[in-house]
Order: sequence, then structure tokens, then C-alpha cells
Amino acid sequence: MCIEAYAVHMASSSPSHAVIAHSVHTIGSEEVREQIMADIISTSDITAVNGTDASTSDTGTGASTGTGAAKRDYLPAERQNMILNLLTRQSVATVAELAKMLDTTEITVRRDLTVLSKAGLLKRIRGGAMSVSSSASANGKPSIVDIATSALSERTPSGGIAIKPVPHSLELGSDQPAIGVMLPEPSFFWPGVIEQMRKIASRLGLRIITRETAYDVDAHEDEILADMIQDPTICGLIVAPSVHSYGKRTWDWLATCEMPTVVIERDLPLLCEHFVDSVRTNHPYGVRKAAVHFLQHGHRSIGAAFTDTPTSAMIQEGWRDVIESTDEIQCPFAFEGIQPYDTKGVNGIVDKILLSGVTAMLVHSDYLAIAIAQTLERRGKRVPDDLSMISVDGFATPSSRPLTVLRSSDKDLAEAAIRTLLERIQDPDRATRHVLVDPNLIDRGSVIDVR
Repeated sequence: MCIEAYAVHMASSSPSHAVIAHSVHTIGSEEVREQIMADIISTSDITAVNGTDASTSDTGTGASTGTGAAKRDYLPAERQNMILNLLTRQSVATVAELAKMLDTTEITVRRDLTVLSKAGLLKRIRGGAMSVSSSASANGKPSIVDIATSALSERTPSGGIAIKPVPHSLELGSDQPAIGVMLPEPSFFWPGVIEQMRKIASRLGLRIITRETAYDVDAHEDEILADMIQDPTICGLIVAPSVHSYGKRTWDWLATCEMPTVVIERDLPLLCEHFVDSVRTNHPYGVRKAAVHFLQHGHRSIGAAFTDTPTSAMIQEGWRDVIESTDEIQCPFAFEGIQPYDTKGVNGIVDKILLSGVTAMLVHSDYLAIAIAQTLERRGKRVPDDLSMISVDGFATPSSRPLTVLRSSDKDLAEAAIRTLLERIQDPDRATRHVLVDPNLIDRGSVIDVR
């Protein structure tokens, strides 16, 4: 029987054979196709004669034809057929999971995955394999490719990325594939990003394993990452390395790591020798939104003050570009590196505001904006009656002091990071990509018309 005819026969005999037949039919090498199909035919014939499916054998350790029959090791073709059968029921399988199912070593499983991957029957990922089928699996559950394509590409009426629940609940065991996430210690921003990552990943059948770091020289991020990838279920990393000098150890470690990695909310070192994908808030465009909002309310004389954060340099650069590119805005002063708890520094900013006669302020971060507003009140001035203000952060502003803010979207950043990582896993050799996500301007009434 020719390979095309047998593919039709298999497609009609069972759902799993249909997927296998489709995959084999699309393999480029005729010689490899013939060999793989021959092995599968042989295994299928053995299963039919024995009247049992090796993948559902009660012993779980070998093809058994009856009670009391001696256990035996699976033949390579049998193992490979069972792997393909499993990937018709679930979209991703780990090496540890397969080794347990086949009662064999992880080395043997990796060898089988390499054979099937070269034949085009599955997609290798770190720590396991992914189905290459573009159709739903045999039990009606969508594959990871289907979910990733629909969930991360569908758009809402407003143009945003739509995440829709998959039509089944996932119970993610400890052997399910995972994404390792290393972010700074919890603050007003990162918990929201992590929560969004968990929601998105769970709908893709993936777990999120997190490790926290500190803005501290003793953080040893490289050691944290090295320990994290010892987990065989982790197939990719999303990390936010330190921006201080000791963060160089982290970048050096990433340069030697073969794990697919996406850096979030960090710019790559200027002269780094190893480039990785990145996802960041597009702060320069956010600053433009703030400038337009000020202009719409008649503000032309605008001061600025920036504290020192991992993203402050990008915000300051965006503001300088605005000031240097237009005559519509005059900026008499711009303070840099002022911490919210620096009473002398905050008082210096307020002194300059009152002396210069600016009508508005762009401030980063939220805490610095709140400190300035409180100091102004002690001087008899209020926001927005006497000074309009926009804060760049938008997470720590309390309801008692509502400020118009530029806020990074934790949902959009999480979606972009996971999507970029999945694309890197599926295509390791593609060009490096750097994704920018515009922040949202949330108008809370702290910018009013010039009086």
C-alpha cells in the first residue's frame, strides 16, 4: 500500500491516526516519511493483533497481552507511536512525563523526540515536545498553537488583544510545562503583571513559576536563574534584570544560557554581545500623550521632576525629545534623581515651581508626585487649582489624591511577553524582536484649563 493510501486508511480508522497521517503526509523528506510510516504501521499492526493499546496498558510499563505476561521494553517505534498518540490528546508533553508513561529513561525519550522532530511529526521545546497539528486534538481540546493563535491575536472592538477562556478547565500538574519568571520583589506594579501572566498561561496549559529578586547587590540573580532552569519542566524565561552595575552578572549569564528568554521592562546593555527578545512600556510615546494632554488644556510652561527608577532614563529621554522638537512647550527646569523621601530635594522642586510660574508638572514616580502635592499644600497651593500635574506610574496614587496618570498596562505587557516567548520557542532562529507597549493616559482631573 502506498504511503498516501495508507494515510487515508489511518485517518479513517482513529482520530489519533488522522493527526499522525496528516503530519507524515506533510514531511518534506520522502525517505524519512516512508521510514516513520513503516514504523507506525508495524506498531499499529502489533496493537491490532494483541487487541490492546500499549498506551493504555494496565501495567503502564510495557505491551502486555494478558494476565501474568512478562513485562518487556517497548520497541522504538512503539514508544514513538505512544508519544504521538499522547500529543493528539494534549498539546504539550514534558520529557519527565513521557519517561514515566513509557517506563524508560529521559535520555531514551529525548532520542525518540529527536527522531520524531526531524521527521516533522512534533516540535521540540526545552524539556519536552509540542504538537505541530493545527487542528484540535482527538478529545476536542484545542492545541497550544490553536489557543495561542486565537487568544493572542483576536482583537477587542477597541483594537486590544482579546483573551478568551478556552472551552475546558485545565488541571495543571507539577509535570506540566512551565515558564520561569524572575521579577523584582513585589511592588505596586509587578504583582499585577504576574497575575495576568498566570491567567494567560493557564489558558495555554502552561504554569508560571516565579522567583523574586531585590534591588540589592546581594540579589545574585544569576544564581537564581541557574537554579530555576534545573526544573526540567521550564521551557522559557521572562526576566527583569537589575539595572544597577551588579546586574551585569545577570546579562553575562543570559549570554551563555540557551533557554528561550524574554526581558521585560528593561533595555538591553548598550554594548551587549548577546541579544534577547524584550518587551517594554513605550514611555517616550507615553510622554507625548502627556504633552498633548497639557497642550489641550492650554499649558505651555511645564516643569518636570524625575526620581531614580529602572525606567526613569527612558521617560526623561522621551521628555527631552518633546522639548527639543517643539516650540509649543517651554520647560524652565527638569529635576532628576530626586527621591520622594528626600525632604530637601522635594522642597527644592516646590521652590522652583513657585518661583518659575509654571502652570503644570510632569512627575515620575507616583510617590514623588504625591510628595510634591503634599508640600505644595503646606505652602498654600493645591493640585489642580494652582498647578496641573500628570504622574508617570499610576499605581500608587490613592483615591484621596486623584492624579491624571500614565499607567503601564500589566495585562498588555503580560500578553506581549508570553506571546513573544512562545514565538521564540516555536522558532528559535528568528530575528530578535523588541516589543513596545504604549501606556494608557488615565484622566482623573488633575489637569485643568489654564486660568
